[in-house]
Amino acid sequence: MSRHDRRARTWPLRVLAAAVAAMLLFVLPAAPAGADEEESTHASELVEQAIALIANDGGNERVAERIDDALTAPDKEGVDLAKVSQAREIIEAPGEDPAATAQARALLLDSLGGKLPSAPEDGLQATGTETGTSVILDEFNPARGISDGGDAILLGLSLAVLLGGLYLARRLRPPHSLRQLTHSAGKQAGSQKEA
Repeated sequence: MSRHDRRARTWPLRVLAAAVAAMLLFVLPAAPAGADEEESTHASELVEQAIALIANDGGNERVAERIDDALTAPDKEGVDLAKVSQAREIIEAPGEDPAATAQARALLLDSLGGKLPSAPEDGLQATGTETGTSVILDEFNPARGISDGGDAILLGLSLAVLLGGLYLARRLRPPHSLRQLTHSAGKQAGSQKEA
């Protein structure tokens, strides 16, 4: 049996196996992430988590929960609890005010002395669970669609390049086409059969 015959006989099985594997990817649930169930006992770490929740729009309820945990944590070393309480009052105020959450974030950072506990020591590399930075950046939400004149210019240039490429492809194509080549190849094969 030739290689071609073996491939011809096994391709339906390969296609079926690939289809089953693809369907299983959608049907089987993903395994849950292995999160550490124990909550920190250090108020400084809980305040840092509250700052991260504010930066990533985690919701005022979750932020308030972290602040409460920080206020009741057994290890309160390095945290100004008065500022944490002020931040809690700001977060619990009714309504979603971006200026208020920014103020609460600043208070929480000030309560830590301006430095996050996960930041590495000066001159040392970050290891383990350390983030390697003392900054929590805001969530990155770029504008969608055409938001300014630069986007419109870039879209116009892209369309011009695309249309120019299509024009040049049409204009500079070879004088023969695929149809002519297959037609002439068929004529040559017919003339060889006659001979």
